[in-house]
Amino acid sequence: MGRHVFVSYKHEEKEFVDMLLRQLQAAGFSVWLDVEQLRAGENWREGINDAIKESFALVLVISPDAKRSEYVTYEWAFAQGAGIKVIPLLLIPTERLHPQLEILQYLDFTDRARPPWDRLIRRLWELQGEQQPHTVSVSRDAPPAVRSAIAALDSHNADDRRGALKSLAQTNHPSAYAALVGAVQHPLRDVRIDAAFLLAKTTQNSDAAAVPGLLDALTDENPRVREAACKVLGEIGDGSAVQELLRLMVKDVDSNIRWQATAALGKIGVAALPGLTEALKDEDWHVRRSAAEALWGMREPNAVPALVATLGDKNDIVRQAVAGALNAMGDLAVPGLADGLRSRDQAVSLGAANLLKQMESPAAQQALKVWTSSRPLPKPDEQPRRPFQR
Repeated sequence: MGRHVFVSYKHEEKEFVDMLLRQLQAAGFSVWLDVEQLRAGENWREGINDAIKESFALVLVISPDAKRSEYVTYEWAFAQGAGIKVIPLLLIPTERLHPQLEILQYLDFTDRARPPWDRLIRRLWELQGEQQPHTVSVSRDAPPAVRSAIAALDSHNADDRRGALKSLAQTNHPSAYAALVGAVQHPLRDVRIDAAFLLAKTTQNSDAAAVPGLLDALTDENPRVREAACKVLGEIGDGSAVQELLRLMVKDVDSNIRWQATAALGKIGVAALPGLTEALKDEDWHVRRSAAEALWGMREPNAVPALVATLGDKNDIVRQAVAGALNAMGDLAVPGLADGLRSRDQAVSLGAANLLKQMESPAAQQALKVWTSSRPLPKPDEQPRRPFQR
């Protein structure tokens, strides 16, 4: 029986293949990746042939680039000729596949939010000829109760899996904690998500090991699960959650979840700063307001220039949120507001002047005084009228 999974791909898809590699290794598979260095060697065919013949399955990542690649074509064709099962993964829609590929049932990975990892893992288990007894490793000193719970994580019954995770969370033993951490990488999505929430709960939302499962939860169909994941990710404060939280803040259909994602980004802090400052320019005023509110909670001085520039926003609610964020920073915002006084956008300059006047701190008043002495200052209360937009 083959010892590993051979992955055939075009190197333009390296980012996806890195994720594929992590998923397969987490499920316990040994993986052989075709690398550019081998192809460049004199005996690349021999090396490729041996690696394919020693595999029990070839996973083919399909994209237009892969279709045009002579190397990728050679690999899957050789695998078929050698009697090795080929599992196609459709990463990017590709027209006019080879007839030998069209007859194979592929797994659709074109929806990046819901990749069918579970189906891929199960198919590989079937081809390998045996289901691994324990997806999560068991430490030698694990007591019987922990060993039993780890075995139940691979049960076909969802209730058994949930019960096993609760048992691990309630067991005060290092092996139980290690099993929970391992379960966050389990091939079954429900195990990953439940393990992540239990791990976070048992560690008072301080363990970043829960983050991968919580990111899975952000794509759950149940809004309550997405909302809970936002809250926990905000408490953990790991920067790897920023991109998915930004996606929810901008696109989630539930306004409450958008707000929860905003609050979480504010708690994460500086790692979220680039995404939030970019969101201040979004076409949707709801997104701009959310970004300003997240920065309000963050009170990060490096956000001041972007906030000052947004004082000229056409929407009253956005401007109010921006003003609140700058006010919350106090004197930390004064240098940026002083720069704003010199803006060519009258709305920005007047907004900066009004905020400096409201602050009433010596630093704020000094900034106004310096500007007044160098150039006539518009009256701070004469904010230009902008149409109220929603």
